[in-house]
Amino acid sequence: MSLREVPLEKVNCGLCGSPRYTVVYKTYKGDISAIELEDYRITSEAPGAFLRIVRCTECGFIYANPRPKQEVLVGNYCLMADPLYLEEEPGRRVSARAILDQLQKFKKPGRLLDVGCSVGFLLDEAAKRGWEVYGVELSQWAVDYAREKLGIKTIFRGHLKDAPFDPGYFDAVLLIDSIEHLTEPKETLIRLRKLLKKDGLICINTPDIDSLLSRILKARWWGVKQAHLYYFTARSLKQMLEAAGFFLTKKRFHARSFSLKYWLTKVKGYNAGLYRVAAFFLDHDLLRNRLVKIDLRDQLEIYARKSRKLKYLQELEAAANLKDEKQMRVIAVLPAYNAEATLKRTLADIPRESVDEIILVDDASRDNTVELARKLGLKVFVHEHNRGYGANQKTCYLKALEAGADIVVMVHPDYQYDPKVIPQLIDPIKKGTADAVFGSRMMKGGALEGGMPLWKHNANILLTALENVAFGTYLSEYHSGFRAYSAKLLKNINFQDNSDGFLFDTEIIVQILLLGFKIEEVPIRTRYFDEASTVGFFAGTVYGAGILKTIIKYLLHLHTFFKFRQFNSPASRQ
Repeated sequence: MSLREVPLEKVNCGLCGSPRYTVVYKTYKGDISAIELEDYRITSEAPGAFLRIVRCTECGFIYANPRPKQEVLVGNYCLMADPLYLEEEPGRRVSARAILDQLQKFKKPGRLLDVGCSVGFLLDEAAKRGWEVYGVELSQWAVDYAREKLGIKTIFRGHLKDAPFDPGYFDAVLLIDSIEHLTEPKETLIRLRKLLKKDGLICINTPDIDSLLSRILKARWWGVKQAHLYYFTARSLKQMLEAAGFFLTKKRFHARSFSLKYWLTKVKGYNAGLYRVAAFFLDHDLLRNRLVKIDLRDQLEIYARKSRKLKYLQELEAAANLKDEKQMRVIAVLPAYNAEATLKRTLADIPRESVDEIILVDDASRDNTVELARKLGLKVFVHEHNRGYGANQKTCYLKALEAGADIVVMVHPDYQYDPKVIPQLIDPIKKGTADAVFGSRMMKGGALEGGMPLWKHNANILLTALENVAFGTYLSEYHSGFRAYSAKLLKNINFQDNSDGFLFDTEIIVQILLLGFKIEEVPIRTRYFDEASTVGFFAGTVYGAGILKTIIKYLLHLHTFFKFRQFNSPASRQ
Protein backbone atom coordinates (compact mmCIF):
# COMPACT_ATOMS: atom_id res chain seq x y z
CA MET A 1 0.00 0.00 0.00
CA SER A 2 1.46 3.37 -0.99
CA LEU A 3 1.45 6.50 1.18
CA ARG A 4 1.55 10.11 0.03
CA GLU A 5 1.57 13.35 1.97
CA VAL A 6 -1.49 15.53 1.49
CA PRO A 7 -2.49 18.87 3.03
CA LEU A 8 -5.48 19.12 5.39
CA GLU A 9 -8.24 21.68 5.81
CA LYS A 10 -10.40 22.55 8.80
CA VAL A 11 -14.14 22.03 8.51
CA ASN A 12 -17.20 22.99 10.51
CA CYS A 13 -19.73 20.57 12.00
CA GLY A 14 -21.52 18.63 9.24
CA LEU A 15 -24.81 18.71 11.16
CA CYS A 16 -25.26 22.21 12.64
CA GLY A 17 -22.39 24.09 10.97
CA SER A 18 -20.73 25.23 14.20
CA PRO A 19 -16.93 25.75 14.11
CA ARG A 20 -16.57 24.98 17.84
CA TYR A 21 -15.50 21.55 19.06
CA THR A 22 -13.67 19.53 21.69
CA VAL A 23 -11.18 16.78 20.86
CA VAL A 24 -12.38 13.19 21.29
CA TYR A 25 -9.38 11.26 19.92
CA LYS A 26 -6.05 12.70 18.85
CA THR A 27 -4.95 9.83 16.63
CA TYR A 28 -2.41 11.65 14.47
CA LYS A 29 1.32 12.09 14.99
CA GLY A 30 3.31 15.16 14.12
CA ASP A 31 2.05 18.20 12.22
CA ILE A 32 -1.74 18.24 11.87
CA SER A 33 -1.51 20.44 8.78
CA ALA A 34 -0.65 17.42 6.62
CA ILE A 35 -0.83 13.62 6.80
CA GLU A 36 0.42 10.62 4.92
CA LEU A 37 -2.72 9.39 3.17
CA GLU A 38 -2.91 5.66 2.45
CA ASP A 39 -4.53 4.22 -0.65
CA TYR A 40 -8.12 3.41 0.23
CA ARG A 41 -9.15 -0.23 0.60
CA ILE A 42 -12.42 -1.47 2.08
CA THR A 43 -10.59 -4.34 3.77
CA SER A 44 -7.87 -2.21 5.36
CA GLU A 45 -6.86 -4.06 8.55
CA ALA A 46 -5.02 -1.25 10.29
CA PRO A 47 -7.06 0.04 13.25
CA GLY A 48 -6.97 3.71 14.14
CA ALA A 49 -6.47 6.73 11.89
CA PHE A 50 -4.12 9.64 11.37
CA LEU A 51 -6.82 12.27 11.88
CA ARG A 52 -8.16 14.18 14.86
CA ILE A 53 -11.67 13.14 15.92
CA VAL A 54 -13.71 15.98 17.45
CA ARG A 55 -17.14 16.55 18.98
CA CYS A 56 -19.25 19.61 18.12
CA THR A 57 -19.91 21.62 21.28
CA GLU A 58 -23.26 22.81 19.91
CA CYS A 59 -24.98 19.57 18.80
CA GLY A 60 -22.61 16.79 19.89
CA PHE A 61 -21.92 15.50 16.36
CA ILE A 62 -18.57 13.68 16.02
CA TYR A 63 -16.39 14.12 12.94
CA ALA A 64 -12.80 14.22 11.64
CA ASN A 65 -11.23 17.68 11.72
CA PRO A 66 -9.11 18.68 9.89
CA ARG A 67 -9.26 16.37 6.88
CA PRO A 68 -7.99 16.07 3.27
CA LYS A 69 -9.71 18.20 0.67
CA GLN A 70 -12.71 16.75 -1.15
CA GLU A 71 -10.92 16.33 -4.48
CA VAL A 72 -8.15 14.32 -2.78
CA LEU A 73 -10.67 12.00 -1.09
CA VAL A 74 -12.67 11.53 -4.28
CA GLY A 75 -9.52 10.74 -6.23
CA ASN A 76 -8.59 8.13 -3.63
CA TYR A 77 -11.98 6.40 -3.96
CA CYS A 78 -11.87 6.49 -7.76
CA LEU A 79 -8.56 4.61 -7.76
CA MET A 80 -9.69 2.03 -5.18
CA ALA A 81 -9.14 -1.64 -6.08
CA ASP A 82 -9.59 -4.28 -3.40
CA PRO A 83 -9.44 -7.93 -4.55
CA LEU A 84 -9.47 -9.10 -0.90
CA TYR A 85 -13.00 -7.71 -0.63
CA LEU A 86 -14.17 -10.41 -3.04
CA GLU A 87 -12.89 -13.22 -0.83
CA GLU A 88 -15.72 -12.61 1.64
CA GLU A 89 -18.46 -12.68 -1.00
CA PRO A 90 -20.55 -15.42 0.72
CA GLY A 91 -20.70 -13.51 4.00
CA ARG A 92 -21.35 -10.17 2.31
CA ARG A 93 -24.26 -11.71 0.42
CA VAL A 94 -25.69 -13.12 3.68
CA SER A 95 -25.52 -9.62 5.19
CA ALA A 96 -27.12 -8.16 2.05
CA ARG A 97 -30.00 -10.62 2.24
CA ALA A 98 -30.56 -9.73 5.91
CA ILE A 99 -30.86 -6.05 4.97
CA LEU A 100 -33.25 -6.86 2.12
CA ASP A 101 -35.36 -9.07 4.40
CA GLN A 102 -35.80 -6.14 6.76
CA LEU A 103 -36.36 -3.66 3.92
CA GLN A 104 -39.12 -5.82 2.44
CA LYS A 105 -41.03 -5.70 5.71
CA PHE A 106 -41.63 -2.05 4.82
CA LYS A 107 -41.52 -2.04 1.00
CA LYS A 108 -42.41 -4.48 -1.73
CA PRO A 109 -39.85 -4.74 -4.56
CA GLY A 110 -39.65 -1.65 -6.74
CA ARG A 111 -36.81 0.63 -7.83
CA LEU A 112 -33.80 0.43 -5.54
CA LEU A 113 -30.76 2.73 -5.42
CA ASP A 114 -27.59 1.70 -3.56
CA VAL A 115 -25.25 4.66 -2.97
CA GLY A 116 -21.68 3.43 -2.62
CA CYS A 117 -22.65 0.02 -3.99
CA SER A 118 -19.05 -1.27 -4.38
CA VAL A 119 -18.96 -4.40 -6.60
CA GLY A 120 -22.74 -4.86 -6.44
CA PHE A 121 -23.32 -7.93 -4.26
CA LEU A 122 -26.35 -6.32 -2.60
CA LEU A 123 -27.74 -5.13 -5.92
CA ASP A 124 -27.37 -8.63 -7.34
CA GLU A 125 -29.27 -10.12 -4.38
CA ALA A 126 -31.97 -7.46 -4.75
CA ALA A 127 -32.36 -8.13 -8.47
CA LYS A 128 -33.01 -11.81 -7.70
CA ARG A 129 -35.95 -10.70 -5.56
CA GLY A 130 -37.54 -8.63 -8.30
CA TRP A 131 -36.09 -5.19 -7.50
CA GLU A 132 -35.18 -2.90 -10.37
CA VAL A 133 -31.66 -2.02 -9.23
CA TYR A 134 -29.45 1.04 -9.66
CA GLY A 135 -26.17 2.00 -8.06
CA VAL A 136 -23.73 4.89 -7.60
CA GLU A 137 -20.05 4.15 -7.09
CA LEU A 138 -16.77 6.06 -7.55
CA SER A 139 -14.36 3.12 -7.93
CA GLN A 140 -13.78 2.14 -11.54
CA TRP A 141 -12.58 -1.29 -10.40
CA ALA A 142 -15.79 -1.94 -8.48
CA VAL A 143 -18.06 -0.75 -11.28
CA ASP A 144 -16.22 -2.86 -13.85
CA TYR A 145 -16.62 -5.94 -11.67
CA ALA A 146 -20.34 -5.36 -11.19
CA ARG A 147 -20.90 -4.87 -14.91
CA GLU A 148 -18.69 -7.67 -16.21
CA LYS A 149 -19.05 -10.37 -13.53
CA LEU A 150 -22.58 -9.75 -12.23
CA GLY A 151 -24.15 -8.23 -15.34
CA ILE A 152 -25.36 -5.10 -13.49
CA LYS A 153 -25.31 -2.35 -16.11
CA THR A 154 -27.27 0.27 -14.17
CA ILE A 155 -24.46 1.57 -11.95
CA PHE A 156 -23.46 5.21 -12.39
CA ARG A 157 -19.76 5.82 -11.83
CA GLY A 158 -19.29 9.22 -10.26
CA HIS A 159 -20.94 11.60 -7.82
CA LEU A 160 -24.58 11.19 -6.85
CA LYS A 161 -25.21 14.83 -7.79
CA ASP A 162 -24.17 14.04 -11.37
CA ALA A 163 -26.24 10.86 -11.71
CA PRO A 164 -29.12 11.08 -14.27
CA PHE A 165 -31.92 10.13 -11.86
CA ASP A 166 -35.29 11.88 -11.93
CA PRO A 167 -37.06 13.22 -8.83
CA GLY A 168 -39.48 10.76 -7.24
CA TYR A 169 -37.93 7.83 -9.12
CA PHE A 170 -36.98 5.37 -6.37
CA ASP A 171 -38.97 3.27 -3.92
CA ALA A 172 -35.98 2.70 -1.64
CA VAL A 173 -32.44 4.04 -1.21
CA LEU A 174 -29.59 2.33 0.65
CA LEU A 175 -26.48 3.82 2.25
CA ILE A 176 -24.64 0.75 3.50
CA ASP A 177 -21.29 1.56 5.15
CA SER A 178 -21.09 4.71 3.06
CA ILE A 179 -22.57 7.71 4.91
CA GLU A 180 -19.50 7.90 7.14
CA HIS A 181 -17.36 8.42 4.02
CA LEU A 182 -19.38 11.28 2.54
CA THR A 183 -17.95 14.79 2.60
CA GLU A 184 -21.47 16.30 2.85
CA PRO A 185 -23.80 13.71 4.40
CA LYS A 186 -26.70 16.05 5.20
CA GLU A 187 -26.74 17.52 1.69
CA THR A 188 -26.59 13.99 0.25
CA LEU A 189 -29.61 12.95 2.34
CA ILE A 190 -31.54 15.99 1.11
CA ARG A 191 -30.71 15.02 -2.47
CA LEU A 192 -31.79 11.43 -1.82
CA ARG A 193 -35.07 12.60 -0.28
CA LYS A 194 -35.93 14.28 -3.56
CA LEU A 195 -35.11 11.13 -5.52
CA LEU A 196 -37.49 9.04 -3.41
CA LYS A 197 -41.15 8.51 -4.15
CA LYS A 198 -43.79 9.92 -1.82
CA ASP A 199 -43.78 6.77 0.31
CA GLY A 200 -40.09 6.02 -0.30
CA LEU A 201 -37.80 4.48 2.32
CA ILE A 202 -34.14 5.03 3.13
CA CYS A 203 -31.91 2.54 4.92
CA ILE A 204 -28.61 3.61 6.50
CA ASN A 205 -26.06 1.18 7.92
CA THR A 206 -23.09 2.71 9.74
CA PRO A 207 -20.75 2.14 12.74
CA ASP A 208 -22.04 3.36 16.14
CA ILE A 209 -19.34 5.32 17.96
CA ASP A 210 -21.54 5.36 21.06
CA SER A 211 -21.44 1.55 21.33
CA LEU A 212 -19.92 -0.29 24.28
CA LEU A 213 -17.17 -1.76 22.09
CA SER A 214 -16.22 1.70 20.84
CA ARG A 215 -16.03 3.04 24.40
CA ILE A 216 -13.79 0.16 25.45
CA LEU A 217 -11.40 0.26 22.48
CA LYS A 218 -11.54 4.06 22.06
CA ALA A 219 -9.34 5.19 19.15
CA ARG A 220 -8.39 1.58 18.38
CA TRP A 221 -12.01 0.62 17.68
CA TRP A 222 -12.36 -0.77 14.16
CA GLY A 223 -14.81 2.00 13.25
CA VAL A 224 -12.16 4.71 13.63
CA LYS A 225 -10.54 4.80 10.23
CA GLN A 226 -8.70 7.29 8.10
CA ALA A 227 -11.43 7.00 5.46
CA HIS A 228 -14.25 7.78 7.94
CA LEU A 229 -15.07 11.46 8.04
CA TYR A 230 -18.15 11.28 10.29
CA TYR A 231 -18.95 9.13 13.33
CA PHE A 232 -22.60 8.58 14.11
CA THR A 233 -24.60 7.66 17.17
CA ALA A 234 -28.26 6.70 17.08
CA ARG A 235 -29.09 10.19 18.32
CA SER A 236 -26.95 12.13 15.83
CA LEU A 237 -28.12 10.00 12.91
CA LYS A 238 -31.73 10.66 13.89
CA GLN A 239 -30.98 14.39 14.12
CA MET A 240 -29.37 14.43 10.68
CA LEU A 241 -32.25 12.51 9.13
CA GLU A 242 -34.76 14.94 10.62
CA ALA A 243 -32.70 17.91 9.39
CA ALA A 244 -32.73 16.40 5.89
CA GLY A 245 -36.50 15.82 5.87
CA PHE A 246 -36.93 12.24 7.12
CA PHE A 247 -38.55 10.65 10.15
CA LEU A 248 -37.22 7.50 11.77
CA THR A 249 -39.35 4.34 11.47
CA LYS A 250 -37.03 1.63 12.82
CA LYS A 251 -33.65 1.28 14.51
CA ARG A 252 -31.76 -1.94 15.07
CA PHE A 253 -28.24 -3.35 15.21
CA HIS A 254 -26.75 -5.13 12.22
CA ALA A 255 -25.08 -8.53 12.65
CA ARG A 256 -22.13 -9.12 10.32
CA SER A 257 -21.38 -12.40 8.55
CA PHE A 258 -17.79 -13.24 7.64
CA SER A 259 -15.57 -16.29 7.46
CA LEU A 260 -13.77 -17.42 10.61
CA LYS A 261 -10.51 -16.54 8.85
CA TYR A 262 -11.71 -12.94 8.43
CA TRP A 263 -12.73 -12.59 12.09
CA LEU A 264 -9.43 -14.01 13.33
CA THR A 265 -7.46 -11.71 11.04
CA LYS A 266 -9.30 -8.77 12.62
CA VAL A 267 -8.45 -10.08 16.10
CA LYS A 268 -4.76 -10.18 15.15
CA GLY A 269 -4.70 -6.40 14.80
CA TYR A 270 -5.90 -5.98 18.38
CA ASN A 271 -4.42 -8.90 20.31
CA ALA A 272 -1.63 -10.96 18.76
CA GLY A 273 -1.63 -13.39 21.70
CA LEU A 274 -5.31 -14.18 21.34
CA TYR A 275 -4.78 -14.61 17.60
CA ARG A 276 -2.01 -17.19 18.18
CA VAL A 277 -4.27 -19.17 20.50
CA ALA A 278 -7.07 -19.32 17.94
CA ALA A 279 -4.88 -19.61 14.82
CA PHE A 280 -5.04 -23.41 14.75
CA PHE A 281 -8.52 -23.02 13.25
CA LEU A 282 -6.89 -21.59 10.13
CA ASP A 283 -5.19 -24.95 9.40
CA HIS A 284 -8.56 -26.54 8.61
CA ASP A 285 -10.29 -25.52 5.39
CA LEU A 286 -13.79 -26.24 6.68
CA LEU A 287 -13.24 -24.18 9.81
CA ARG A 288 -11.26 -21.41 8.11
CA ASN A 289 -13.99 -20.72 5.55
CA ARG A 290 -16.96 -21.34 7.82
CA LEU A 291 -19.32 -18.35 7.96
CA VAL A 292 -19.76 -16.86 11.40
CA LYS A 293 -22.50 -14.32 12.13
CA ILE A 294 -21.73 -11.94 15.00
CA ASP A 295 -23.68 -8.99 16.38
CA LEU A 296 -21.20 -6.76 18.21
CA ARG A 297 -23.95 -4.19 18.84
CA ASP A 298 -21.78 -1.51 17.25
CA GLN A 299 -23.30 -1.29 13.78
CA LEU A 300 -26.47 0.80 13.44
CA GLU A 301 -29.16 0.03 10.89
CA ILE A 302 -31.74 2.79 10.50
CA TYR A 303 -34.90 2.92 8.35
CA ALA A 304 -36.62 6.25 7.69
CA ARG A 305 -39.36 7.71 5.49
CA LYS A 306 -39.88 11.12 3.95
CA SER A 307 -41.22 13.67 6.40
CA ARG A 308 -44.74 15.00 5.82
CA LYS A 309 -44.03 18.43 7.27
CA LEU A 310 -45.69 21.38 5.58
CA LYS A 311 -42.50 22.57 3.87
CA TYR A 312 -42.15 19.21 2.08
CA LEU A 313 -45.77 18.77 0.94
CA GLN A 314 -45.26 20.31 -2.50
CA GLU A 315 -42.29 18.01 -3.09
CA LEU A 316 -44.30 14.99 -1.90
CA GLU A 317 -47.18 15.76 -4.22
CA ALA A 318 -44.83 16.27 -7.16
CA ALA A 319 -43.13 12.93 -6.46
CA ALA A 320 -46.49 11.17 -6.26
CA ASN A 321 -47.77 12.53 -9.57
CA LEU A 322 -44.55 12.42 -11.58
CA LYS A 323 -44.68 10.26 -14.68
CA ASP A 324 -41.56 8.38 -15.65
CA GLU A 325 -39.51 10.04 -18.36
CA LYS A 326 -38.66 6.53 -19.53
CA GLN A 327 -41.06 5.21 -22.15
CA MET A 328 -42.80 2.22 -20.60
CA ARG A 329 -43.31 -0.71 -22.94
CA VAL A 330 -46.98 -1.70 -23.03
CA ILE A 331 -47.97 -5.11 -24.39
CA ALA A 332 -51.60 -6.14 -24.87
CA VAL A 333 -52.28 -9.86 -24.48
CA LEU A 334 -55.34 -11.57 -25.93
CA PRO A 335 -56.33 -14.91 -24.33
CA ALA A 336 -58.28 -16.36 -27.26
CA TYR A 337 -60.63 -19.28 -27.72
CA ASN A 338 -62.88 -19.44 -30.80
CA ALA A 339 -62.55 -15.68 -31.32
CA GLU A 340 -62.57 -15.63 -35.13
CA ALA A 341 -65.87 -13.71 -35.38
CA THR A 342 -64.85 -10.88 -33.03
CA LEU A 343 -61.06 -10.64 -33.25
CA LYS A 344 -60.88 -8.09 -36.05
CA ARG A 345 -63.37 -5.75 -34.33
CA THR A 346 -61.43 -6.00 -31.06
CA LEU A 347 -58.12 -5.15 -32.75
CA ALA A 348 -59.67 -2.19 -34.57
CA ASP A 349 -60.58 -0.60 -31.22
CA ILE A 350 -57.19 -1.07 -29.55
CA PRO A 351 -55.50 2.38 -29.51
CA ARG A 352 -52.19 1.59 -31.19
CA GLU A 353 -50.55 4.77 -29.88
CA SER A 354 -50.90 3.33 -26.35
CA VAL A 355 -49.73 -0.22 -27.11
CA ASP A 356 -46.28 -1.27 -28.34
CA GLU A 357 -47.11 -4.88 -29.20
CA ILE A 358 -50.05 -7.29 -29.25
CA ILE A 359 -49.69 -10.96 -28.38
CA LEU A 360 -52.43 -13.55 -28.91
CA VAL A 361 -52.41 -16.91 -27.13
CA ASP A 362 -54.84 -19.41 -28.61
CA ASP A 363 -56.20 -22.16 -26.35
CA ALA A 364 -56.71 -24.77 -29.11
CA SER A 365 -59.60 -22.99 -30.87
CA ARG A 366 -61.84 -25.03 -33.16
CA ASP A 367 -62.34 -22.16 -35.61
CA ASN A 368 -59.85 -20.10 -37.66
CA THR A 369 -58.71 -17.77 -34.86
CA VAL A 370 -55.02 -18.62 -35.30
CA GLU A 371 -55.01 -18.17 -39.07
CA LEU A 372 -56.82 -14.83 -38.82
CA ALA A 373 -54.53 -13.57 -36.04
CA ARG A 374 -51.43 -14.34 -38.09
CA LYS A 375 -52.99 -12.71 -41.13
CA LEU A 376 -53.60 -9.58 -39.04
CA GLY A 377 -49.90 -9.48 -38.09
CA LEU A 378 -50.14 -10.52 -34.45
CA LYS A 379 -47.51 -12.48 -32.58
CA VAL A 380 -49.30 -15.80 -31.97
CA PHE A 381 -48.70 -18.66 -29.53
CA VAL A 382 -50.84 -21.80 -29.63
CA HIS A 383 -51.68 -24.39 -26.99
CA GLU A 384 -51.67 -27.89 -28.45
CA HIS A 385 -54.78 -28.75 -26.45
CA ASN A 386 -57.37 -26.76 -24.54
CA ARG A 387 -55.93 -25.96 -21.11
CA GLY A 388 -58.38 -23.38 -19.76
CA TYR A 389 -58.76 -19.65 -19.27
CA GLY A 390 -56.29 -19.42 -16.39
CA ALA A 391 -53.64 -21.43 -18.24
CA ASN A 392 -54.10 -19.12 -21.21
CA GLN A 393 -53.41 -16.10 -19.01
CA LYS A 394 -50.27 -17.74 -17.63
CA THR A 395 -48.86 -18.11 -21.14
CA CYS A 396 -49.94 -14.56 -22.00
CA TYR A 397 -48.05 -13.05 -19.07
CA LEU A 398 -44.95 -15.18 -19.52
CA LYS A 399 -44.68 -14.27 -23.20
CA ALA A 400 -45.27 -10.57 -22.47
CA LEU A 401 -42.54 -10.53 -19.84
CA GLU A 402 -40.18 -12.33 -22.21
CA ALA A 403 -40.92 -9.59 -24.76
CA GLY A 404 -39.82 -6.91 -22.29
CA ALA A 405 -43.18 -5.54 -21.15
CA ASP A 406 -43.29 -2.91 -18.41
CA ILE A 407 -47.10 -3.03 -18.43
CA VAL A 408 -49.28 -5.94 -19.54
CA VAL A 409 -52.91 -5.33 -20.53
CA MET A 410 -55.29 -8.28 -20.86
CA VAL A 411 -57.95 -7.72 -23.52
CA HIS A 412 -60.54 -10.40 -24.25
CA PRO A 413 -60.78 -10.81 -28.03
CA ASP A 414 -64.53 -11.56 -27.84
CA TYR A 415 -65.29 -7.81 -28.10
CA GLN A 416 -67.17 -7.85 -24.80
CA TYR A 417 -64.90 -5.22 -23.21
CA ASP A 418 -64.13 -1.90 -24.88
CA PRO A 419 -60.35 -1.70 -25.48
CA LYS A 420 -60.57 2.04 -26.22
CA VAL A 421 -60.21 2.49 -22.44
CA ILE A 422 -56.64 1.12 -22.43
CA PRO A 423 -55.04 4.60 -21.96
CA GLN A 424 -57.11 5.16 -18.80
CA LEU A 425 -56.40 1.61 -17.64
CA ILE A 426 -52.60 1.91 -17.81
CA ASP A 427 -52.29 5.52 -16.64
CA PRO A 428 -52.21 4.76 -12.85
CA ILE A 429 -49.41 2.23 -13.41
CA LYS A 430 -47.43 4.75 -15.44
CA LYS A 431 -47.86 7.32 -12.67
CA GLY A 432 -46.77 4.81 -10.06
CA THR A 433 -50.00 5.07 -8.04
CA ALA A 434 -51.07 1.47 -8.78
CA ASP A 435 -49.55 -1.90 -9.64
CA ALA A 436 -52.78 -3.38 -11.03
CA VAL A 437 -55.78 -1.65 -12.59
CA PHE A 438 -59.12 -3.38 -13.19
CA GLY A 439 -61.81 -2.28 -15.56
CA SER A 440 -65.05 -2.35 -13.56
CA ARG A 441 -68.40 -3.08 -15.18
CA MET A 442 -70.19 -2.24 -11.93
CA MET A 443 -69.08 1.40 -11.72
CA LYS A 444 -71.50 3.92 -13.24
CA GLY A 445 -74.00 1.20 -14.14
CA GLY A 446 -71.95 -0.11 -17.05
CA ALA A 447 -72.87 -3.77 -16.58
CA LEU A 448 -76.69 -3.66 -16.92
CA GLU A 449 -76.51 -0.98 -19.60
CA GLY A 450 -74.26 -3.29 -21.60
CA GLY A 451 -76.75 -6.15 -21.38
CA MET A 452 -75.33 -8.26 -18.54
CA PRO A 453 -77.98 -10.85 -17.47
CA LEU A 454 -79.64 -9.89 -14.20
CA TRP A 455 -78.77 -13.18 -12.48
CA LYS A 456 -75.10 -12.69 -13.34
CA HIS A 457 -75.20 -9.05 -12.23
CA ASN A 458 -76.66 -9.92 -8.83
CA ALA A 459 -74.32 -12.88 -8.35
CA ASN A 460 -71.38 -10.59 -9.18
CA ILE A 461 -72.49 -8.08 -6.53
CA LEU A 462 -73.00 -10.80 -3.90
CA LEU A 463 -69.62 -12.46 -4.49
CA THR A 464 -67.81 -9.12 -4.60
CA ALA A 465 -69.39 -8.07 -1.28
CA LEU A 466 -68.33 -11.36 0.29
CA GLU A 467 -64.78 -10.98 -1.01
CA ASN A 468 -64.54 -7.37 0.19
CA VAL A 469 -65.51 -8.46 3.71
CA ALA A 470 -63.06 -11.38 3.71
CA PHE A 471 -60.13 -9.49 2.17
CA GLY A 472 -60.75 -6.10 3.77
CA THR A 473 -61.05 -4.32 0.44
CA TYR A 474 -63.49 -1.95 -1.26
CA LEU A 475 -63.42 -3.09 -4.87
CA SER A 476 -66.57 -2.65 -6.94
CA GLU A 477 -65.84 -5.85 -8.90
CA TYR A 478 -63.57 -8.90 -8.57
CA HIS A 479 -64.56 -10.65 -11.78
CA SER A 480 -63.69 -8.34 -14.65
CA GLY A 481 -61.55 -9.79 -17.43
CA PHE A 482 -60.19 -6.41 -18.53
CA ARG A 483 -57.06 -5.75 -16.50
CA ALA A 484 -53.59 -4.15 -16.55
CA TYR A 485 -50.63 -5.31 -14.48
CA SER A 486 -47.15 -3.89 -13.99
CA ALA A 487 -44.29 -6.21 -14.91
CA LYS A 488 -42.95 -5.69 -11.39
CA LEU A 489 -46.13 -7.20 -9.97
CA LEU A 490 -46.16 -10.19 -12.32
CA LYS A 491 -42.53 -10.95 -11.50
CA ASN A 492 -43.25 -11.01 -7.78
CA ILE A 493 -46.31 -13.24 -7.53
CA ASN A 494 -46.66 -16.96 -8.17
CA PHE A 495 -49.34 -16.77 -10.85
CA GLN A 496 -47.99 -20.02 -12.30
CA ASP A 497 -49.37 -21.82 -9.23
CA ASN A 498 -52.91 -20.53 -9.78
CA SER A 499 -55.88 -22.35 -11.26
CA ASP A 500 -55.96 -23.14 -14.98
CA GLY A 501 -59.65 -22.18 -14.98
CA PHE A 502 -61.70 -19.06 -14.29
CA LEU A 503 -60.68 -19.01 -10.62
CA PHE A 504 -57.32 -17.61 -11.75
CA ASP A 505 -58.73 -14.07 -11.69
CA THR A 506 -59.64 -14.25 -8.00
CA GLU A 507 -56.47 -16.03 -6.95
CA ILE A 508 -54.25 -13.39 -8.52
CA ILE A 509 -56.13 -10.69 -6.58
CA VAL A 510 -55.46 -12.56 -3.34
CA GLN A 511 -51.76 -12.72 -4.22
CA ILE A 512 -51.72 -8.99 -4.97
CA LEU A 513 -53.33 -8.15 -1.64
CA LEU A 514 -51.13 -10.46 0.43
CA LEU A 515 -47.95 -9.00 -1.06
CA GLY A 516 -49.08 -5.40 -0.57
CA PHE A 517 -49.43 -4.28 -4.18
CA LYS A 518 -51.86 -1.46 -4.99
CA ILE A 519 -55.08 -1.91 -7.00
CA GLU A 520 -57.13 0.79 -8.70
CA GLU A 521 -60.31 0.57 -10.76
CA VAL A 522 -61.60 2.50 -13.76
CA PRO A 523 -65.19 2.35 -15.08
CA ILE A 524 -65.74 0.49 -18.35
CA ARG A 525 -68.71 -0.42 -20.49
CA THR A 526 -69.34 -3.92 -21.77
CA ARG A 527 -71.23 -5.52 -24.63
CA TYR A 528 -73.28 -8.71 -24.30
CA PHE A 529 -74.30 -10.26 -27.61
CA ASP A 530 -74.83 -13.72 -29.05
CA GLU A 531 -71.27 -14.24 -30.35
CA ALA A 532 -69.60 -13.10 -27.12
CA SER A 533 -68.24 -15.81 -24.80
CA THR A 534 -70.08 -16.19 -21.53
CA VAL A 535 -70.20 -18.42 -18.47
CA GLY A 536 -73.41 -20.43 -18.01
CA PHE A 537 -75.35 -20.86 -14.78
CA PHE A 538 -73.83 -24.24 -13.86
CA ALA A 539 -70.28 -23.11 -14.57
CA GLY A 540 -71.01 -19.92 -12.65
CA THR A 541 -72.11 -21.97 -9.62
CA VAL A 542 -68.90 -23.98 -9.72
CA TYR A 543 -66.95 -20.72 -10.03
CA GLY A 544 -68.74 -19.31 -6.95
CA ALA A 545 -67.84 -22.42 -4.94
CA GLY A 546 -64.22 -22.00 -6.02
CA ILE A 547 -64.25 -18.42 -4.73
CA LEU A 548 -65.45 -19.61 -1.32
CA LYS A 549 -62.60 -22.12 -1.29
CA THR A 550 -60.10 -19.37 -2.15
CA ILE A 551 -61.42 -17.17 0.67
CA ILE A 552 -60.94 -20.02 3.15
CA LYS A 553 -57.38 -20.62 1.89
CA TYR A 554 -56.63 -16.91 2.24
CA LEU A 555 -57.88 -16.79 5.83
CA LEU A 556 -55.92 -19.93 6.75
CA HIS A 557 -52.75 -18.59 5.12
CA LEU A 558 -53.07 -15.23 6.87
CA HIS A 559 -54.16 -16.31 10.35
CA THR A 560 -52.91 -19.87 10.94
CA PHE A 561 -49.82 -22.01 10.47
CA PHE A 562 -51.28 -23.38 7.19
CA LYS A 563 -49.34 -21.74 4.37
CA PHE A 564 -50.00 -22.10 0.65
CA ARG A 565 -47.18 -22.01 -1.88
CA GLN A 566 -49.11 -19.89 -4.37
CA PHE A 567 -49.53 -17.05 -1.85
CA ASN A 568 -45.80 -16.65 -1.15
CA SER A 569 -43.52 -14.41 -3.18
CA PRO A 570 -41.03 -16.13 -5.52
CA ALA A 571 -38.16 -14.64 -3.46
CA SER A 572 -39.31 -16.44 -0.32
CA ARG A 573 -38.88 -19.78 -2.11
CA GLN A 574 -35.26 -19.29 -3.20
